[in-house]
Amino acid sequence: MRTKQTGGYSVIEILIYVALFATLSIAVINSYTVVLASFGATRVNRELLEAGSTIMERMSREVRQATSVDVTSSVLGSSLGVLQLNTTDTAGYVTTSKFIIENGLLNMYTGGSLVGSLSGAHVSITNLIFRKITTTEGEAIKIELTIQNSTSKTLRTENFYNTIVLRGTY
Repeated sequence: MRTKQTGGYSVIEILIYVALFATLSIAVINSYTVVLASFGATRVNRELLEAGSTIMERMSREVRQATSVDVTSSVLGSSLGVLQLNTTDTAGYVTTSKFIIENGLLNMYTGGSLVGSLSGAHVSITNLIFRKITTTEGEAIKIELTIQNSTSKTLRTENFYNTIVLRGTY
């Protein structure tokens, strides 16, 4: 007697293979979404740190080169502050440098004309406080800066702090 051989799979075997394929597919898709979310969070962190470092470096350089703080034109000790510095240009003429927040962007003015925005397009300034420190030895400016990403669905903020001594005051 001969047994008849079929070349197909049984229904149970097909169901097992489909379940195994579905489980592996779900695991791969979940891994992919986790990787994309991590990449997005890393990108946001990088943008915030780069923008904050660039802003603080430029403001530190300008404060360090300044001869004095113009307290009448500055807004010190409050959020969204304004800092105007008295300084000299490369030719030795007296001029001013001013940092002010306009429409969420930190703009820098030199001699009354706009130099440009120090903050990038993907971040906004939510807090900027300037504090003047005066001692018998000289004067310094303490800067407190909070920036926030403006492109991601999840809002993330980063704080930056620095204290800079004005040149010629020590």
